[in-house]
Amino acid sequence: MPSPQSLCNFALPIFYNGLHSLIHILEKAESFARSQMLDPDEVYVHARLVEDQLPLVFQVQNTVKTVVINLNRLTGTELSPDLNKGNKEVTFEEMLHLIRLATIEVKSVMDNQPNEERSRETIDLLAGGRPIKLTVSEAVRLHGIPNFIFHVTTAYSILRAKGVPLGKVDFISGFVGW
Repeated sequence: MPSPQSLCNFALPIFYNGLHSLIHILEKAESFARSQMLDPDEVYVHARLVEDQLPLVFQVQNTVKTVVINLNRLTGTELSPDLNKGNKEVTFEEMLHLIRLATIEVKSVMDNQPNEERSRETIDLLAGGRPIKLTVSEAVRLHGIPNFIFHVTTAYSILRAKGVPLGKVDFISGFVGW
């Protein structure tokens, strides 16, 4: 099991870089829509891959929510009130602002490593509707990161399905800092 320090060194860059990947994807979609004389807020914000899946705006909000939950788990504190306002974003500008606020929070936690004891604490988590007990380390590694990747990937896929010229490099570039 990773030490708390290594857990932060592992998880926080994934969140930070993944948020940058999502910013890049959204900015590219916004630019593409405008080049096609389309309003990105009208065309993409409520777009879905399939009818029973939640829209782009939900994917963005849940990406940030997942980051906030996991930062709270790692630090044991509540983060910026600006990130806990609720799901009120309805435009690209608002979604991008929310993601940028989250990157600031992640960077702050990266700069001030959390208490090493936190990762061994046990928390209650709902997984598939069932309550389970996990350590903070397990919750971040086994639930938080996969959930984060799922929502970033789904946002990418929605925009790709709507015709935005995105490729693998657009998804990966933010994660590796290109």
